[in-house]
Amino acid sequence: MSFLKKWRRARLAQRPFPPTWEKFLPTIPLYPWLSPEEKRELKGHIQVFLSEKKFEGAAGFSVDDRVRVTVAGNACLLLLHRESDYFPLMRTVVVYPTLYVARYTRPGPAGTLEEGMEVRAGESWPLGTVVLAWDAVASAGFGLGKRNVVIHEFAHQLDLEDGAMQGVPPLPPDLLEDWPKVFFQEYTRISSALASTPLAYSRGNPAEFFAVAVELFFSDPWSLRSYHPELYALLSRFFRWDTAALLL
Repeated sequence: MSFLKKWRRARLAQRPFPPTWEKFLPTIPLYPWLSPEEKRELKGHIQVFLSEKKFEGAAGFSVDDRVRVTVAGNACLLLLHRESDYFPLMRTVVVYPTLYVARYTRPGPAGTLEEGMEVRAGESWPLGTVVLAWDAVASAGFGLGKRNVVIHEFAHQLDLEDGAMQGVPPLPPDLLEDWPKVFFQEYTRISSALASTPLAYSRGNPAEFFAVAVELFFSDPWSLRSYHPELYALLSRFFRWDTAALLL
């Protein structure tokens, strides 16, 4: 990252947070439990994010400050406590008013491809776009059984920063050895297990396994820690955060 980019971002992060945006912050899951220092850091990240990313409404949806601040606030939870480059491959957020229908193509049996249509709450593209359904964004929470589509889709963008969606984001030096062992051990375990776990949905896809695990880490960390304690500990080291302790 260039010196000028760092300098510009530092200035943006230090600007006074717009008073009209303050009322949107308590709707961001985890925000009420952040320390004053963490809240200041998150506000700075939000201002940088919104200066660099473009928002577009789809299906007639009007994107206002509530939408922009809510999406940015959720996405920037992934940036707290650590160095980041603000999802450098992502440029545009497209927001639908509600769940939408999209075409899919996925591998089928015997080397075939299956095509069809499905209802989605969000998706993350390798070429710089995240798509979200606003009703799913607005229903995100922090607690047992809660989910967060923004965290999920931006976890995919985090994963993409090294060039491929494969469940391995750019790692700090202290995790280079442990990440492959723990992450893929847990992935192999749930992929071959018949028992249901919160990560069962992601069987057969390491990128989806990573995104669901990160989503749980920020929305229902107690379930993740209960079913996958080693994976929870690994993510705690990566994000430098013990999210399961926030409500204790």
